[in-house]
Amino acid sequence: MVKRGAVFVTALTVLCMVFAVGFATVAAAERLVVWVGDGQPRLNEYQFVCQMFEKENPGITVEAQGQAGGQGQVMEKLALAIAAGAPPDASWLEGSAVLEFAAQGLLMDVTRAVAGLRFAPADEQEMTLDGRMWAVPYHTAARGLFKRIDLFEQAGLDPYVDPETLETLWAWNQKLTKRNPDGTFAQAGMVPWVGNWGAPAWIWTFGGKLIDIQGTKVTPTATYHKNVEAFEWLAEWGQFFGTRSPVAAGWGGLRDGTVAMSAESTSVVGRLIDANVPFTTGRVPHPPGGQNGTWGGGTAIGVPFNVKNPELSLKLVRFFGEARVQIERFSYAPDVLPANWDALLAVGRRLPKEYQGLLDQFPEARARTPLWIEYYVNQLNPNMNQVVEGRKTPQQALNDVQIVMEARFRDVFGD
Repeated sequence: MVKRGAVFVTALTVLCMVFAVGFATVAAAERLVVWVGDGQPRLNEYQFVCQMFEKENPGITVEAQGQAGGQGQVMEKLALAIAAGAPPDASWLEGSAVLEFAAQGLLMDVTRAVAGLRFAPADEQEMTLDGRMWAVPYHTAARGLFKRIDLFEQAGLDPYVDPETLETLWAWNQKLTKRNPDGTFAQAGMVPWVGNWGAPAWIWTFGGKLIDIQGTKVTPTATYHKNVEAFEWLAEWGQFFGTRSPVAAGWGGLRDGTVAMSAESTSVVGRLIDANVPFTTGRVPHPPGGQNGTWGGGTAIGVPFNVKNPELSLKLVRFFGEARVQIERFSYAPDVLPANWDALLAVGRRLPKEYQGLLDQFPEARARTPLWIEYYVNQLNPNMNQVVEGRKTPQQALNDVQIVMEARFRDVFGD
């Protein structure tokens, strides 16, 4: 009887194990949906990483779904989906909107999920509120001064030397500016309000500041006196040109040779190389008491609040942030740099020489502020343009920005 009982128990145990394995297989057969904004190139990258995740996690299917519209529209759609209780399992995020979403309870805390991973300082700061991280940095950038080698050499200037002062930058602008017989501009040295530097970077260049953060409270500081100095400097350049658009400027102007210098992002380097433009990169100078105005920022991936399987979603977003994954993703799609710090160091060693004047600025790059699109794109830049055109004084322009942004920051982060 003892032997028969033992056999029965053994058989029952084996049977239970078989059923357990079966149930485990069913449980593991998960399908995750990831929303992706930022256009088709980003969707292609996400699909590539999702396929990597599927290979390493049999039984799990990850579907990357492209979302139409601009960055702001996709973020708004995501907020509505979360509020309606029907979020995707993970989502692409515009990095500067992460803290706004976190403050409203729309994202899960990913601090424990990313333990042991290192990210570019600007991106890590951009995702952190009150000591906790709310998204996983996916790609990053830094900014600096781009110089066209041929136009510099034609003017007798050395393109491989950075201007040490703003006075030197101004002198270079004078030498590199050319006029047509009718007095219009054929070429400008630099049009400082055009490009991927913007009003915030000029404010930081002069030692200014855009926000104060105390715990979870964030308040704008648009009218800080150093900010006014930056706008006064831009007004002087506006008076020199007498127009906001003396020539086609920015990276397109560099490509076409209508400007010799522009402050741009690492994301522009590949475009100029593809266009066979001879250029080099370096640092934008700053006045005494100022600092390097370079800024970082990119996109991230996060877990919306109230997803059906938080642990699996967190596992997926950590995967997106791992160094080996971001290195392999960069090999597939090298148009944007990895935000994982170890991955960035690894790929940086094999980048073209045109990147070198920008790579050493990553440790100094600033994080974008919360409400970046509203603050920078919708308020600071339009008001900067009115200063350049002589339609507003620097103080008036920044007062107007402060009034709008005080209300918006209060709405999101409270009093």
